[in-house]
Amino acid sequence: MTTRAMGPLAALGWLKNAVNLGRNNPKAVFGGAALLLVTAVVATLAVGLLSGLVAAFAGSGTGAMFAAMLLVLVPLMVVIGMLTVGYLRLVDAVESGRPARALDVFGGFGDLPTSLRVIGLMILIAVLQNLLIFGVLSVFAAGVLEWYMQTMQASMTGDVTAAMAQMPAGLGTAYLAMMVVGMVFFGVQAVALGQVALRGRGLFAGLGDGFAGAFKNLLPLLVLTLGYIVGLVLLGILAVLLVTLVGVLMKAVGAWLGFVIAVPLYLAFVLALIVVGFGAMYHLWRDVCSGRETPAMPADALTA
Repeated sequence: MTTRAMGPLAALGWLKNAVNLGRNNPKAVFGGAALLLVTAVVATLAVGLLSGLVAAFAGSGTGAMFAAMLLVLVPLMVVIGMLTVGYLRLVDAVESGRPARALDVFGGFGDLPTSLRVIGLMILIAVLQNLLIFGVLSVFAAGVLEWYMQTMQASMTGDVTAAMAQMPAGLGTAYLAMMVVGMVFFGVQAVALGQVALRGRGLFAGLGDGFAGAFKNLLPLLVLTLGYIVGLVLLGILAVLLVTLVGVLMKAVGAWLGFVIAVPLYLAFVLALIVVGFGAMYHLWRDVCSGRETPAMPADALTA
């Protein structure tokens, strides 16, 4: 599969299409996002309880900390991987004008070969991304890594305040490095997931397409990142205004009103983030891999 380079302003199209994702079939798009969120939360609570039990019995050492982290991360990656396959196919169906329903988000659970490839891809991308981040930080901000490990160990004992108070030098450099790495790997993940989940590519073939597509489109990815930052700032301003308004209403009517208003607003915000995030990934993949010219492959035609 040949990937292509897009112009810098293509990122604005990805964002626009992502924001408008639910216009054709909002019931499927937002209903699927809600089912994805509920399933992910339930899975998180279940594995979190399990990891807490392991940590309680194993102690607070580094080995116990990593064992607890693995018990959380691995099952979650499995569930999220299967949901990702289903939701990407749901989005592809909606954007291609095919019938879709919210329950299609669970389609990945019925296509084990593709889901296993996607899970492997997500784990491999996470490992590569973290290795690169650790490598960059060890060169430019070594103190941040030591501080991070101390904070993680302190969190296991409940004494986070002291560790957080000793902020190391180089945090700005570390944040910038993580932003750049995150920007590149968002492109890698978007292209690779689209190739594997929607075009039946193999794990390593999809990963290769992901890196090729990302490095050909560094400028659009930069514009996308800047748009994301601007969006966060605007959302932050809106959040402050809403909190102020809710505070005034709570004083006038009662504290219960804050709960009634805040919970639906928070859930709507999370659902919007899910939809826009998947929408941006989908449209990035579709443009970079010329997906508009290739008919979508049905789930039963995908092979391992």
